[in-house]
Amino acid sequence: MIPNNSHPSKLDFQETPVTGFLRSVASHPHNNALFVNNRYYTYQQLWQIVIRIHQQIPPEKILQHIGIYCSEDVTTYAAILAVNLYGAAYIPLNNKFPVSRNKNMIEQCQLKLILTSVENPHLRESAGGIDIVLTGDSDTPNSQLDKIDLESADAASRILIQQNNYRKVNQPIAYILFTSGSTGEPKGVPVSHINVNHFFYFFTENYDFNSDDKFLQAFELTFDLSVFSFFMPLMVGACCYVLPSDGIKFMKTIEYLQKYNITVLSVVPTFLNYIENYLSEISLPDLRYSFFMGDALYHQLAVKWSQSIPNAEIHNFYGPTETTIDCTRYIFDEKKSAVESVNGIVPLGKVFEEMEVLIVGENNIPIDKGELCLSGKQVIKAYLNNRNEDKFFVHQNKRYYKTGDIVSINAFGNLIFYGRTDSQVKINGYRIELAEIENAVSSIVNAKCVAVCKMGANNMNKIVVFIEKKQIDEDQLKEILCGVLPDYMIPQKFITTEKFVLNINEKVDKQNLLNNN
Repeated sequence: MIPNNSHPSKLDFQETPVTGFLRSVASHPHNNALFVNNRYYTYQQLWQIVIRIHQQIPPEKILQHIGIYCSEDVTTYAAILAVNLYGAAYIPLNNKFPVSRNKNMIEQCQLKLILTSVENPHLRESAGGIDIVLTGDSDTPNSQLDKIDLESADAASRILIQQNNYRKVNQPIAYILFTSGSTGEPKGVPVSHINVNHFFYFFTENYDFNSDDKFLQAFELTFDLSVFSFFMPLMVGACCYVLPSDGIKFMKTIEYLQKYNITVLSVVPTFLNYIENYLSEISLPDLRYSFFMGDALYHQLAVKWSQSIPNAEIHNFYGPTETTIDCTRYIFDEKKSAVESVNGIVPLGKVFEEMEVLIVGENNIPIDKGELCLSGKQVIKAYLNNRNEDKFFVHQNKRYYKTGDIVSINAFGNLIFYGRTDSQVKINGYRIELAEIENAVSSIVNAKCVAVCKMGANNMNKIVVFIEKKQIDEDQLKEILCGVLPDYMIPQKFITTEKFVLNINEKVDKQNLLNNN
């Protein structure tokens, strides 16, 4: 039969994240599991779609990685579960990304199979000769889904046996996501079942999520925060509401929160920047938890937001993709945060269980204020294909990941964020290497360029690129860039200058550029 443990936190850290979903199928078969494209799917209905997709994965192959070309439909979400059941790592491919970027990700992962719910010429171009399986129509009538015995012992046992056999001979990676890379191509981040299960263990031990909760899934599936928003509700028998991508995102978020009485919300803090002027009109009494992830949370905005969510707790989380979604937490309290916030930014808080903090300066020597380094069960072993090994080092027999974030620990034991050590920036929660943008622009205009991040209105970051050239065709440049970079990496402004001023170290004086423009 399908596994059915009474306590979801008592998990085998080697098991796949989908096991929690199997428990919910057994214990809450008639609960709504997913709401997408204005339609509900119960756990047993979603399970049947998962079974159908799993049966389309060639059984004679042992695949380490399987790509999923993501669309906004139930079939895409079911495919993630099916790949996890099979035992392979899922690699989400974004249908909004340029062909060249998806192709690069496909090549780095050495994919041999891609699942897709839609026929797409861009996918064909990205995939080359790789096998593509069209997973079929997601609009099967409810009556047809309900006719099938979705708790079939045969189907469940066969899938789990195949999964276990697979894992005996392959590295247990749950998924691979890609972050921006300074060399001009994205870096693969392989997250293991052990990594992600320790992440979920923290939440099952520290939160009272239950089958009556309603979670909002507002992230692209190529963004690691989606892993929490999708899998967490399925582990507790709750419902995941997928935010549609049409319309204005922040307005659609408020609409869903009100219309569907969402109880657990996870968003990037820039969400508050967009809705600040509307906060006095917003009331969300059903919200229980408001989680902020992926970027700096500003104290004053959190205070204003708290007045719109009278029954909810605000929790600020932090964590690079390399440390599995989030690994620190700060429970917001207006009075305490007012004392602890630095530069108006809410503390990052304390690390999760089985995670350790080390703050270092030059040559990785420990200091009080410096670069945050993290070690523990949620830290990946290495980047895909062992790239960027310089981001890891060993200290007292423990392997640490260097985050690039400048922090200190205050008198209350909370991590305080000050900024970055490198050229990485955050735009709407996405981590971006400015060097990747510089490489792309420079190759197009055939001139030296410098990308910088400026703080715009309402504490919103924007990217400005300076180009060492008399003039450029900006419209043409943007058009070409859209075929190379994701839309969130396209600069908001281009400024030409005849000659860059150099500083004393004979490097481009970025401060001079900013001061004079």
